[in-house]
Amino acid sequence: MTTQSLTEQQAVELLHTWIDENTDAMITALQGVLRIPSLEAPAESNAPFGPTCRQALDYTLQLGESLGFRIHDDAGYAGHLEFGEGEQMVAALGHLDVVPEGDGWNYPPYGAEIHNGYIYARGSSDDKGPTYASLFAAAAILNSGLQLRRRVRVVVGCNEESGFGCVRHYWEVANNERPVAAFTPDSRFPLIYAEKGIAGLTLSTAISSASNGLTISGLCGGRRPNMVPDFASAVLTGPADALQSASDTLAGFWDKNISIEHTGNALHVNAGGKSAHAARPEGGDNAIARLARALASLQVKEWASALDWINRTSVTTGAALGIAHTDEVAGPLTSNLGLIASTEQARIELIYNIRYPVTWSFDLLLNNLNPVIAAAGWTLDAKSDAPPLYVPQDKEPVRTLLRVYREETGDLESQPGTMGGGTYARATPHAVAYGAMFPGGSDGPAHEPNERIAITSLVKAAKIYAHALYALAVAEEL
Repeated sequence: MTTQSLTEQQAVELLHTWIDENTDAMITALQGVLRIPSLEAPAESNAPFGPTCRQALDYTLQLGESLGFRIHDDAGYAGHLEFGEGEQMVAALGHLDVVPEGDGWNYPPYGAEIHNGYIYARGSSDDKGPTYASLFAAAAILNSGLQLRRRVRVVVGCNEESGFGCVRHYWEVANNERPVAAFTPDSRFPLIYAEKGIAGLTLSTAISSASNGLTISGLCGGRRPNMVPDFASAVLTGPADALQSASDTLAGFWDKNISIEHTGNALHVNAGGKSAHAARPEGGDNAIARLARALASLQVKEWASALDWINRTSVTTGAALGIAHTDEVAGPLTSNLGLIASTEQARIELIYNIRYPVTWSFDLLLNNLNPVIAAAGWTLDAKSDAPPLYVPQDKEPVRTLLRVYREETGDLESQPGTMGGGTYARATPHAVAYGAMFPGGSDGPAHEPNERIAITSLVKAAKIYAHALYALAVAEEL
């Protein structure tokens, strides 16, 4: 029997067998890329997002070449690994960059250690693990010799967590070929057919010295706008008696997540919180809000309005910003106050990461926001927008991907969903987010300490992705 005459089920059995035989190689390869701390850093030659992102890309392209793919490097922004022939192409798109590790890990965040069947590392579930599951899924098709109608491509980017500059360059600057159907393994199963819009807002206001001479000379908090901040700090300077009074007040403050250190002519005030993904900010504990409440206890009237604003707008509904909204497709807007800083112009700067419903628009959001911030004495210094994604469930590739998931898992109950997270699907035509988190699973949590992926999840996802890429590549019409 030739591979051309195989049924889909027979072809899938071949793919599953190859993945089972190469599971150890997949785990070893994944551990290697997880040990690269691919955080965004200042650009270098041929490394627009810094040397470690470049290193992760090189590692992956070299791996792909050893597996038999044709490889392409898009000047360090992204790359792809491809095989097959045909005028059309189907694709999986994953990212190699990660968010900062933060604190509170039980295992080294870049150690890729295996404990109780889980690989622990930053990026294990978001998104290096799922990306490598897709890569080895494609390799299974390549090495099984199956006949296809379309080429298969795996695209890997290096800037998903910090602004999608990688895929914007890949699609819009380099003008790479667009797929006729695609998925990104950067969410959960069965699949995500709608992603909320993502807005970035930078607000600022003046902050005066107190009448007793106290000044906020240093203020910082948060790691990225798309993470709930797990730390924030302020440095207070001024006359010795004012600093001592502030120190005494804060020493008795009720919040045990606040610590102080009185050194010389400065008082350092630190707040701890809990990190979480900005798409689910209610799962975190905002350290910037804790810091604002602590400083408000000093009852400095010159700071009262700004600190009250920080505290109120840290609430995740967006109501204090005037932008609370919901729809029946994706649910309510969420707001994450992710960063705070003081500037040399005696101003406080706040950066919010907003996830707004798919039937709303950025213009409507701004129309609601602008009068509220103007009345409160804040200015909008910068803004950004990634519009929502919405693919109806009766369209491709949703139909094929959902069918494959149900056939592979036997799960007929779980339904396609929506989310506040943003994936490459919103920047790619004919694409949706597809796994790799399973219903009821314990992988992740993304952007939090002790991120992990189960080896069983990795293997199961690779088999689903192999089946899905094969089904898309042989379909008569898409």
